[in-house]
Amino acid sequence: MLREAIEVGKKLAAYRLVDGASGNLSFREGNKITITKTGVMLDELDESSFVVLRIGEKNDEASSDLIVHEEIYRRTNFRAVLHCHGIFNVVLSFRTDKIVPLDLEGRMLIGDVRVVEGRFGSRELAERIAGNIATRGIVTVRGHGMYAAGESFKEAFKLASYVEHSCEILYLNENLK
Repeated sequence: MLREAIEVGKKLAAYRLVDGASGNLSFREGNKITITKTGVMLDELDESSFVVLRIGEKNDEASSDLIVHEEIYRRTNFRAVLHCHGIFNVVLSFRTDKIVPLDLEGRMLIGDVRVVEGRFGSRELAERIAGNIATRGIVTVRGHGMYAAGESFKEAFKLASYVEHSCEILYLNENLK
């Protein structure tokens, strides 16, 4: 899955779902998590951009979102998690508690997306994120972007890109009236 993680990092940047060193991703194999190191740029990932650890193990090199990824893996059978900051998703997260797509694909493929909030790095926020991921596979954090999970990075990436597309449609529809 490492090669797939590297590829999806580049796609997230190409689709403008991350910028600079924002965003992170991980995958699970058994009771081990492979997660991006803190501060890496997802469009420049290589084998040295990751740290491997057991669930519950701490490592200062791991993404500051490790607590969220671990909680998602504890509550679900998903194998891949990504976190990205699509512009339209972040903007809409300030305006609503639920993103309700207008477009047909968004309604059919993702449905409503909850917007949660809390203190970054807190156990409470990690639990809110993981709880929503467990039921929907996707959630938005107010002002901080979205988390998507799937059996593969391809599945998680599809969710994230559908959400961002639907958010762009919502934003443009609301602001071009």
